[in-house]
Amino acid sequence: MLDLGQVRCFVAAATELNFRRAAALLNMTQPPLSRQIHLLEENLGVLLFERVGRTVKLTPEGRVFLADAARLLNLSEQAESTVRRASKGKTGRVRLGFTGAAGYELIPQLLVAAKHALPDIDVVLLELVSVAQIEAFAANTIDLGFLRPLPSRQQLEFLLIDKEPLIVALPAGHELCAYDEIALPQLDQEPFIMHSPVHGKYFCDRIMGMLAREEVNPHFTQYIDQTPTILSLVRAGLGLSILPASAQRFHYDNVEFRHIANNHVQAEMSMAWRVDQDNPAVTAFRLMAADHFASRVQD
Repeated sequence: MLDLGQVRCFVAAATELNFRRAAALLNMTQPPLSRQIHLLEENLGVLLFERVGRTVKLTPEGRVFLADAARLLNLSEQAESTVRRASKGKTGRVRLGFTGAAGYELIPQLLVAAKHALPDIDVVLLELVSVAQIEAFAANTIDLGFLRPLPSRQQLEFLLIDKEPLIVALPAGHELCAYDEIALPQLDQEPFIMHSPVHGKYFCDRIMGMLAREEVNPHFTQYIDQTPTILSLVRAGLGLSILPASAQRFHYDNVEFRHIANNHVQAEMSMAWRVDQDNPAVTAFRLMAADHFASRVQD
């Protein structure tokens, strides 16, 4: 097996073609350098230098070995740099779960920031509803999640990264479109498309709580998991719905949106991670993301 110290001595001597100058480059004296090269030649079973008086030149074997020896040293230096960067979380892989709502703007902007701040970290994206992300944490298939905050049996930490108001989505031409704002009692007995109590649990619980406080009883026609499908049903005139304000970004034709009067309930988006995670890359990415989103929460 090659000794990197001996290879380093050989490359220096082969570059300088002068043992004295090569020794000076390596901060050593000439005799130890000569000894290391002699040991390397014995190990390889070939002569690497021809010594003629005070001059040296590479043998044919030495010229062949020089290219590989230089690559070997470069790889060694690269490996040292990589492991040091990994220990500081500057390289590695992060598996990132996110909801459709986060995927519209939050995640693309975060990835742009990460490309500049942590260019050597590979990010693997998995689009999952919030409930599925909680399950993915349990299965250890994601490292960070961008989701609606939900109760979990997992030991997870949550950091609020964004919040937005809830609004009413109506089919164009509905009589309530005449109002600039809609009071919740106006939704009483209206056909209503509700989020699923399973995969849409965050919004289902939040909206049901709002309606119950106002003693409003819409006529629930469908329970749906995903916002785009809810909007499609609203557009078809099959009911109204309450959605996060970001739903307006989907730009569905024949759907109008109105703010809810005197309502302070907001939809929150959080970044989540396992308490026991110990991947330096995940920690570095999480801290960078926290800094990136800090201004959004303050606004």
